Amino acid sequence: MEGGGGSALFIFSKNSLVLAIERSARQHGGMRVHVIGMGEVGRRLAGALERGGAAIVPVTRGTGWESVGAGNEPVLVCLREDALEAILPRLGAIGDRRLVFVQNGWVRPLLETLPGCTRGLIWFTSKGEFFRVLRPSPFAGPLAASLTTRLSAGGIPSAGLEAGAFAAAEVEKMGFNCVVGLPLAVRGVTLGEYLERWPDEAQAVFDETVQVLAAALGIAPAPHWWDAFLESVAPLHWVRVSAAKALDLRNGAVIREARRLGLRAPVNESMLALSQ
Repeated sequence: MEGGGGSALFIFSKNSLVLAIERSARQHGGMRVHVIGMGEVGRRLAGALERGGAAIVPVTRGTGWESVGAGNEPVLVCLREDALEAILPRLGAIGDRRLVFVQNGWVRPLLETLPGCTRGLIWFTSKGEFFRVLRPSPFAGPLAASLTTRLSAGGIPSAGLEAGAFAAAEVEKMGFNCVVGLPLAVRGVTLGEYLERWPDEAQAVFDETVQVLAAALGIAPAPHWWDAFLESVAPLHWVRVSAAKALDLRNGAVIREARRLGLRAPVNESMLALSQ
């Protein structure tokens, strides 16, 4: 998505599209949500929010931005985590309390300049027609309550958490992200095959990830997280990853945080080395 900054990006004219959006918002109880990125995650969240009573405004490279700048409604950012840094200057002009980020990966450092934003962790899998909820998706921040109510009503179970509980959930989800990704690409197998043939390595990647990132946030990993992971991924044993993406914000982030803290992350280092 193209970058930019300044209020000139949001020159507002009340054209027919905006009027139609306003009528839709009134019909949906007054809540309007702008969705940036209508890929697998964006379209699923938008569909659930719409079923839950919100009017949806898709925002693309060239459309929808004038409506974003004109209002005070939530802006749901559904871009991949490796596309996030480039768009942050443009998003900063909107105001952090309107922004909702749902990226996988260790994006917390990228969002330090937006302390009032809302964050969510997506616990569903969507690939084409396939859709499976793995757990309720946690959200934290000023918009968490209104969004989780509508998402849950629309078929995506979600829950609001306070900041400390969300931090723990974020660390746990990073364990998931670092196993269901790079190791599958390195070994060239499905998730089910990987867990069957390399179970110790899989748990080592997970444990190392959550231990390092929990230390980074000053919390303690919960002993049940690995068993919860195995239960959550049971419907995903068919998943195959041909090329791992956004490694700098997943396994690479674990290595970087470990070095910053004076810790070690040898299993993640080995996985990353094998991929290069």
